[in-house]
Amino acid sequence: MSVIDTPRPIPVSWRETLDDLPHFPMFLLAIAGHMTLFGMLTPVMALYAKSFGAPEWQIGLMITIFAAGRLVADLPAGFLAPRIGLRPFFVAGMAMCALGAVIGALAPTYPLVLAGRTIQGLGSGLFMTSAMIYCATHSRPGSRGKVMSMFQGATLVGGAFGPSIGGLAAAAFGMSGPFWVAAGVCLVTGILPLFFFQETRGTEGSRSAHGEGLRLLLAVPFLAVLMVNFGFFLTRTAGQWQMIPLLPNERFGIGPQQMGLAISLSAIATLCILPLASWLVDRVARWPVIAMSLLATGLALLAIVLADNPMVLYAAMIFMGVSTGIGGPALAAHAVDLATAGGHVPAMGILRFAGDLGYLVGPLSIGALVGETGIGHGGGISVNAALLLVTAVVFVAFARTPATPQPLSKGEPQ
Repeated sequence: MSVIDTPRPIPVSWRETLDDLPHFPMFLLAIAGHMTLFGMLTPVMALYAKSFGAPEWQIGLMITIFAAGRLVADLPAGFLAPRIGLRPFFVAGMAMCALGAVIGALAPTYPLVLAGRTIQGLGSGLFMTSAMIYCATHSRPGSRGKVMSMFQGATLVGGAFGPSIGGLAAAAFGMSGPFWVAAGVCLVTGILPLFFFQETRGTEGSRSAHGEGLRLLLAVPFLAVLMVNFGFFLTRTAGQWQMIPLLPNERFGIGPQQMGLAISLSAIATLCILPLASWLVDRVARWPVIAMSLLATGLALLAIVLADNPMVLYAAMIFMGVSTGIGGPALAAHAVDLATAGGHVPAMGILRFAGDLGYLVGPLSIGALVGETGIGHGGGISVNAALLLVTAVVFVAFARTPATPQPLSKGEPQ
């Protein structure tokens, strides 16, 4: 099925959006806290693994096994939420993240550290999938861009502060310090959903949700959305976190501090573009925004490969942050639009699964390709760019804009 032209969604004001979600700021604080945990361990993971005598190939397992845990939890959370409700998933997810952090801090051996990371991955999958479900089921079609932009903004803010807090904790309390601080953050932010949360159980029957989930998996337009999310997450881990830091080091002698500045500039650019992204997504059809984001991100990656001086590299990183920032809210909103009212919950679980699959597969596949073929880090980034450009073509060929979304009156079921 190809793209069809339909009327644009009718936008909802910021005031109406926040009136529909009176406790949404506290919910965003919980999301930011969770993402702080995610970034807090980044500065010490490699050194902590080496302190146990782990060989080089096992160091990356701290990231890989966390991603595998998230992958395992995504689909169960998406399909069981209609029956159990979201509150248990929020609380259990953060409790598991705290437990995993405590195990990591106290572990006498590296396998136990990995066990703790696995538990954290499972908890993160439960929490983040439930968070996306909440955003999907509590937003109107005309406010979905704003809600998804705020969600993405909270993840960026938490991710930005996490490494700094982790570094300070390591300096003050040693290598296990970030794990203890992460456990405390999990417990505090895990309490927020208990007091500031409107339960969604009963809005979508479990049987209809299961049936709608299977229907979505057979729908080519939704599969195209999953392909896009896979590509974006793969780019984040394989491109931005793995290949891009290595290429400038080889070409310009750029060290971790300068590369950290470039990545921070990219994240700041994403955060700054989110208000425009929310305005755009709620006023035009979603699919052209997603296609534009894919094309622009692919071109940004190619610009990084072709950069002949650090300033061009920094400019390309900023452009990449803008490109991905526009596409994120549009993709989540489009996925919800493609589902019927009974399918919003499983749609978010499946969408998270596709993204976390890219998160897991990306570093392994691109890294293996670079190692086996000798194409270098520039070649790996170019492969990543080509994948996004092909994904854009496939998405435009098979995407479908849903029927005209109409703003719902307050209290009307989503």
